[in-house]
Amino acid sequence: MYTLKAIAAAAVLVMPAAAMAENVVAKTGDSVANFFKDEGAEVEMTTDSVGDPNLKVEYYGNDFSVYYYGCDNNTDCEAIQFFSGYQTDGSVRLSKINEWNTNNRFARAYVSEEGSARIEMDLLLGDNGMTPDDFADAVGIWNRAVQDFEEFIGW
Repeated sequence: MYTLKAIAAAAVLVMPAAAMAENVVAKTGDSVANFFKDEGAEVEMTTDSVGDPNLKVEYYGNDFSVYYYGCDNNTDCEAIQFFSGYQTDGSVRLSKINEWNTNNRFARAYVSEEGSARIEMDLLLGDNGMTPDDFADAVGIWNRAVQDFEEFIGW
């Protein structure tokens, strides 16, 4: 006869890998990069001008960068920022960007000094990060925002 402990132990062994997956953290570029790679995205790992991790990601037809913030000596980062820029040569007016920001909660947009339209979204991952499912939800919000923004600016 099987004991309750034996059944529980066996259940843990057959749990899906995702249920036991580690949180996505910003400590180095690896965790976020591996999340996207596991999702089938193309990821290029680089560093920014101060040596912090930087990712270039192609995910479901969207190309964007992931910048790291709150780093200590280019590691132990606390947050990331999804970023996408569009060379619009000033064709997107500030009033249109303000309309976007008024009607969209998570991602914000602006016009660069060069007249390019840009969109970005920050995620504080802190010390413990986010579960892969929660991170996937955040990436889904970002991905939809990028698609909506591109349509909004006529890209």
